[in-house]
Amino acid sequence: MKLERIAIQEFKQFTGRLVIDDLQPGLNLFTGPNEAGKSTIAEAVRAVFLERYKASHLKDLLPWGKASGQPSVEVTFDLAGAACKLSKHFVTRQRCDLSIGQAVFGEDEAEDKLAALLGFSRSARGPLKAENAGVPGLLWVQQGGTQEVRDSTGHAAQYLRDALSQLSGSNESAGEDALIAAVQRELRQLLTARTQKSTGPLAEAEQALAGLIIERDDLEQQRLQFEENIARLATQQEAFDDAQRKRPWELHEQKAVQAQQRADAAAELERGLQGLVQSLQVHEAELALSLQQEQGATDLEAAVARERQQLDAARASASTARHEHDDALARVAQLEQAYADANRALELANAAVTAADLRSQIALHRAESERLDAAIAAATTANEAVIEATRSAAALEIDVTQLKRLQSLDTELTVLRARTEAAMTRIEYRLNGTITVGDASVTGEGVLRLDEEKRIGLGELGELRVIPGVSDLSAQLSGLASLEAQHAQLLQTLGVASLGEAQARHEQWKTLVAQQKSQAKILEVHAPHGVDALRAALASAAVRLQTSNERLAMLPDACAAPPLDEARRAADIARDALDTAGKVLARAAETRTTATATADSLSGQLQRKEAQLNDDAFCRNRALWQTKIVEQRVQVEALKKQLAGRERELEAARLDDPAAEVKRYRAAAELARSEQHERQLRIAQLRSQLETVGASGLGERLAAVRASVEQAARRKDELSLRASALSLLDEVLVDERDAAVAQLRAPLTERLGHYLKRIFPHSTIALGDDLSPATLDRNGRAHTLDALSFGTREQLGILTRLAYADLLKASGRPTLLMLDDAAVHTDAARRDAIKRALIDAATRHQILVFTCHPELWDDLGVRQRAVEDLKVAA
Repeated sequence: MKLERIAIQEFKQFTGRLVIDDLQPGLNLFTGPNEAGKSTIAEAVRAVFLERYKASHLKDLLPWGKASGQPSVEVTFDLAGAACKLSKHFVTRQRCDLSIGQAVFGEDEAEDKLAALLGFSRSARGPLKAENAGVPGLLWVQQGGTQEVRDSTGHAAQYLRDALSQLSGSNESAGEDALIAAVQRELRQLLTARTQKSTGPLAEAEQALAGLIIERDDLEQQRLQFEENIARLATQQEAFDDAQRKRPWELHEQKAVQAQQRADAAAELERGLQGLVQSLQVHEAELALSLQQEQGATDLEAAVARERQQLDAARASASTARHEHDDALARVAQLEQAYADANRALELANAAVTAADLRSQIALHRAESERLDAAIAAATTANEAVIEATRSAAALEIDVTQLKRLQSLDTELTVLRARTEAAMTRIEYRLNGTITVGDASVTGEGVLRLDEEKRIGLGELGELRVIPGVSDLSAQLSGLASLEAQHAQLLQTLGVASLGEAQARHEQWKTLVAQQKSQAKILEVHAPHGVDALRAALASAAVRLQTSNERLAMLPDACAAPPLDEARRAADIARDALDTAGKVLARAAETRTTATATADSLSGQLQRKEAQLNDDAFCRNRALWQTKIVEQRVQVEALKKQLAGRERELEAARLDDPAAEVKRYRAAAELARSEQHERQLRIAQLRSQLETVGASGLGERLAAVRASVEQAARRKDELSLRASALSLLDEVLVDERDAAVAQLRAPLTERLGHYLKRIFPHSTIALGDDLSPATLDRNGRAHTLDALSFGTREQLGILTRLAYADLLKASGRPTLLMLDDAAVHTDAARRDAIKRALIDAATRHQILVFTCHPELWDDLGVRQRAVEDLKVAA
């Protein structure tokens, strides 16, 4: 099949008509930038051949911005030597016409004929789905879909198999696949497809068998438990009877009573021991108090002797400190006089320096006052100029927005007046007599402009009725009057007579504003903070000048003053000497005071302690507690010996811990009673269980379940055998089918190798059951398509489609290849190989290539047809 002409009318972005003729039977190259319309042309070809002309979803084919458009596509093509023509109208006035030679088809019949010729199926409703696209879906590649070849090949698989069967002479048909499908359906009822796990009846049989086995095992476990319970009952009854005869808990209780008696005796010993301990503690505390009192008296005697020595030393120190203080006081008086003389000399030197500073400040204040006078004068002049310019500008200011509106209205009036005058009927006259126009008489010569119907009286000759030829003249006149009223109102609002006067006022205002800004800058230079600030600064400078003069007059005569540095050094030396002497005096005074206070304090303390030692009551008490110390020591030693004897007796009584033995024997008695009671309960429970199980017919139930297990196992084995047989049959049928398919693949594999060697030498492509590329084998390594790079998959997509086209061509089926922006992700070397493959395929097929990179395809040796040029030509 070879397209000869494509005509597109009101289709998406083509709001008019676009005609593409003179299509070549081989390679055709269309170029243009993005959104130029390349993909729209390809979509138009797909729509005219594949889409149902009555489909309601095709409203998106309407031309942009033209909801009432009528999209249509018409193609003229050659099919096996027969001239064909196909046209479709979409959305509105839906129609389909197809002519093949002398035969004419219309509507649904035409679409069915196209589907049979091109190898696709019509969708029942809605847009064309990928699974219905068939051969065109494989060979007509949309933008960005070159690398997606697997799905489109699968949708065209049946058409490719028919072509292969015709080329190879094989009788392969869908019957074998139907048989395999039937076997697999039966097999899938027993085993799952992917994991080969049991399902359906087989899974049910396995589940039933497993349930019966569990029930059988449970019954057998119950039977074993029944036998074990009989043995346990005999053992428990024997142990119960033996315990009832021996009654071990009574023996444990007797031992507990004896242990309690020993525990009570030990407790009595412990209470006596605690009384001895308390008595010993009391006597030891009394002895410690007596010893402490005697130690206090001894310490007091030692302190009196020590403080007598300290008092003698303190009195000697106080006498020395008084002599040192008197010497320091005389030295301070001498240095104070020297420091006063040095300070007077320093004050005179400072007065001389201050007088010099004041004279310098007076000169600076005078210069600052003169500068401020000049600045105030200049700032006053500039300020008056600013005020004058502001006043003048305010008088001439005009609203800029209203001025722009006036300019716009003036422009609109000019245009509308010209249009109105051009629309009015113009009559030029030159009269020898008089005529009437409406109610007015006209004579002489001139021009009449009529904006409405008028009657012109010609006297005895009759009359003329003049009707303006423009229908909307009255509306134009109404609009003109409205604009003139707005124009006049705006002139009145602005207070001007014309637009020129308003513009002149605005220019004068801008000039005055510029003058105002210039004078304001001058004012800011001289008085950045205002004229009042300058006047305040001038007053401040005058006050400072006056103050400096007054301070200079108050200073003493400093003609005989020494240099300031020399006077400052002399004053510093005198001050340092005085400070040092003052510190010496302060230390001497502090030392004298401290020494005197220490001697007085030691004297008072010594008198108090001597009086305490010599007190008669203190002497009698001391003799008394010395006697008590001897007696108390004898009592403490006797109590310690008695306490040691009692501790040995208690240790012997506690050797076996009678209290712990009481608890142990009582716990053993309670445990023996508890165990006997538990044996009695277990015996009763076992008897109840044995009676229940014996009455339930456990043996009969176990025999019945064993029989059910055997029956379920036979059913499961039968179904497993059927699944194995079906699996074997499926493998045999698939192997046979694959062998037939391998025979069918030979022509396709040959064509794939023809194109593949151009880019991937020494490589082969393995095909899947649906004849789509599955793996690429390079250098002994197989790669799935998904593992390849995007560019490699894109290149394989182009080459495999060329091979499919060769296969279909050889079997006598029509072919047309369309590639929209293909080989975008391909490097230069591989792109050259793709071009050679396209040129080779173009000798057998018509190929339409659309690209936005004309510079990459300018070496094909074919004419590039720019879409923009096609639009202009249309």
